[in-house]
Amino acid sequence: MEGKIKISGKVFLDNKELTDACIYIHIKGYSRARVTHIDIQDPELKKIILPRHSDYPEVLWESPDVEIPVKGHILKLESDILGNLIKLNGNIYVGGKGKGIFLGLHKEQIIELEKYGTSVGFPPQKHKKI
Repeated sequence: MEGKIKISGKVFLDNKELTDACIYIHIKGYSRARVTHIDIQDPELKKIILPRHSDYPEVLWESPDVEIPVKGHILKLESDILGNLIKLNGNIYVGGKGKGIFLGLHKEQIIELEKYGTSVGFPPQKHKKI
């Protein structure tokens, strides 16, 4: 899907690898994205946070591995690409959506994700009203 960049990595929920999980950087302006964010898709993730619900956990993201506490569960991501793009010590927004969850980040991290998107042919675009 245009503007959703698949990222290599592994996803774990409570120390169990979600082998079918997919990680995407979803760039603003593509496929209805109003802001650049990270999508993580796997049916298991619906069990920790329902669509249209959210959490705002504190994380320390300084390496390819990050643990995100969400509603009594631990979501762990391992991704060299995201580890190189995201440096964060603070809160992130975790929202539920149809196929899994999304991570909303701060402006500094969004800028880095958008630079990456531009480098692979998907510069951010203004959100188009439908």
